[in-house]
Amino acid sequence: MKCFRPFFWLLTLPFFCACGRQAGRFDESAIVLNLGVISDTHIGNGYGSEEKFREALTQLSEAAQGPLAGVLVSGDLVNNASVPQIVTYKEIYESVLNPLEVPMVYTVGNHDMNPDYRWTDQSVARNAAFRTIFGEDYFRTDQDPVMRDSLECRHCVIGPYHVLCITPDNTNPITYAPAALEWLENRLKELAGAQPDRYIILLTHPMLYGTCYGSLLQDTYTRLGDYWATKQLAGILSRYPQVITFSGHLHFPLNDPRSIWQGGFTAVGTASTSYMAIDNGGYEDMATVTTMKGAGQFSQGLLLQFDKKGNARLTRMDFYHKAPIGEPWELSAPRKDRSHLERYRHETLQARNTPPSLSTAEFKDGKLCFQAGKDDEFVHHYLIDIDRAGEPVASKKILSDFYRAPLPSGMKPLYELPLAALEAGEYTARIVAVDSWDAVSEPLVCHFQVQ
Repeated sequence: MKCFRPFFWLLTLPFFCACGRQAGRFDESAIVLNLGVISDTHIGNGYGSEEKFREALTQLSEAAQGPLAGVLVSGDLVNNASVPQIVTYKEIYESVLNPLEVPMVYTVGNHDMNPDYRWTDQSVARNAAFRTIFGEDYFRTDQDPVMRDSLECRHCVIGPYHVLCITPDNTNPITYAPAALEWLENRLKELAGAQPDRYIILLTHPMLYGTCYGSLLQDTYTRLGDYWATKQLAGILSRYPQVITFSGHLHFPLNDPRSIWQGGFTAVGTASTSYMAIDNGGYEDMATVTTMKGAGQFSQGLLLQFDKKGNARLTRMDFYHKAPIGEPWELSAPRKDRSHLERYRHETLQARNTPPSLSTAEFKDGKLCFQAGKDDEFVHHYLIDIDRAGEPVASKKILSDFYRAPLPSGMKPLYELPLAALEAGEYTARIVAVDSWDAVSEPLVCHFQVQ
């Protein structure tokens, strides 16, 4: 791992928050609660996940401006539901944090279920091992042990904020027991009625369909159908604009601006502390259709903070590179007119987006070399079409390294595409850059000859 000093967080946070103070959205001088939000720790999967988990907890503690009040985990604590993995998870947590002082609230992921990684109507029984091994110290914030023990539906309180967790009982499609949905509706109605200007946190492992980055993956990864996101919760949540959901399951990088979504509520992705995945885009040089080579050189999560007026700030944390990712996301306290849900609407962000641009390219030493594109955020990927005498020869799709760079300025400046297999002749390459909002640059045309 790269070696930045841990106190880098404390030096950089005030800089990145200056815009928030000017806008009056978040008062960093009046923080009342610091929460870590992580997901998909996958203890036991061989990606060095144990040390990454320890490092994430350590960095969250150091980044908090004040005591860390709790850690929220959006599922997949372990890799295949084994008792030794659960024991290891607990040992690591307690090597950094005291669960009596810093409670850990988790929801249940599919890897926490069984070797088939599926939620079933037996999910609750299978998760009894977590409750037994963790012990009562881990559940002191729970307000509804009956629903927790019967349906893995949790209602926890940390400071002045309420945290709900809900667990599916089926995998494909991802659905919930009618009693769980009724419980969720009743809890939200009660909490929103009592404190309409305060956020309510909901932890789910699966994404909520059609919200943040990754939630549409089942449309392209059709052999698994509705395996990655649920279509069942949005109808309930849209009635409660106070809700902010944190979901895992997909490991998509938080660098992408689509990782936060606002509509009838707020939805946020949580990435993974273990390894990264990406959309099934047909990119070059991949390990699988959704994981790149070097996917383990990755670990991300969030620091969630609330100020005394109920405004929230989310600092995206790159634990692997020990640096904050971009500027924090700031959420105004919930308002009756729902105006607090405007800032991160994808339609809003896309409307003010500008397309990327490209500059130079050349063919050299059997490679098509081109300068990285420029963008108001960053280039997500590149499309390259190569033809010979007007006849298509090859089409390539290159994923940029945005997920490796906490700031776009750290992305690599040059891309090289090996083309050694081309026969001798005259060729034309057309390169376009595409950003996260599917805005496309003007084509960059490069004519070259292969000897």
